[in-house]
Amino acid sequence: MKLFQFVGDRTAEAILKDGFQDLPFQDLTEDGQVIKGVWLFDSPDGSNMELGGVAVDGGNVMLAIEIPEDALSGHEIMMMDDEPEIREFLVPASLVNSFGPPKIADVELNWPGLLDDIYTDDIGEDPE
Repeated sequence: MKLFQFVGDRTAEAILKDGFQDLPFQDLTEDGQVIKGVWLFDSPDGSNMELGGVAVDGGNVMLAIEIPEDALSGHEIMMMDDEPEIREFLVPASLVNSFGPPKIADVELNWPGLLDDIYTDDIGEDPE
């Protein structure tokens, strides 16, 4: 299964060089404990500019990594407000890194609605 993560330029460089690192995330269950892992999505549309509460700074690089679905057993996250067609996973970095370094994904980063309120009709026209 191909999984994706959207990160900043510097973070992408570090991941490509040293691998993923476990990051803390607030558990949304009643006890609210902090859990650690790598937040991944099965669609590039699942990642956004604020991944798991961690703001992306300094760029926009979509990373992709292939992990067998059976290796992800027990790591899928069910969120109340999720798009039902996008699956999320919080996976230990050691498991993610065992499947090799990620690749920079060649995906369309124009999420639905992103440019809806921007007037683009005059882009590319020479000023008079």
